[in-house]
Amino acid sequence: MFKIAKLENVKNEKINIEIINHSHCSFKDGKKEKEDNIKALSFTISGDNYSLSFTLNCSINKLLELPQYETINFNDFLLGGETWLNINGLNGVEPEINIKITRYIKNKYIMNAFFYTEYSYDDNVYSGIIEFTFNLDDYLTN
Repeated sequence: MFKIAKLENVKNEKINIEIINHSHCSFKDGKKEKEDNIKALSFTISGDNYSLSFTLNCSINKLLELPQYETINFNDFLLGGETWLNINGLNGVEPEINIKITRYIKNKYIMNAFFYTEYSYDDNVYSGIIEFTFNLDDYLTN
């Protein structure tokens, strides 16, 4: 389900979920102390004239620790500075976003996201609701 205010005739909606690699580095006294390379999920929800993308800051396996049948605030799982809303091909803005996730059957999850902008490059304010499901088994490797 996709709903975005101020956009009419949103067509060709799709969800793209990819596995990405990123590094977490920690420093002490100006020297690299630790570097962790993790595989995380990156989500892009798009239509003909918009896209919303965000990336997780944790490994895919961390999602297996979420309790079943419990809705959790998912904002702490987002990689900072990596949430973008693009409207009509304009440069992206970072929306305010609130994401909840529920693990409902084994490794199946449902995400609900509400987002809004306080500014945009076309001087409009946008808000939206997105809901989708995915099966984590599609992204786990043996």
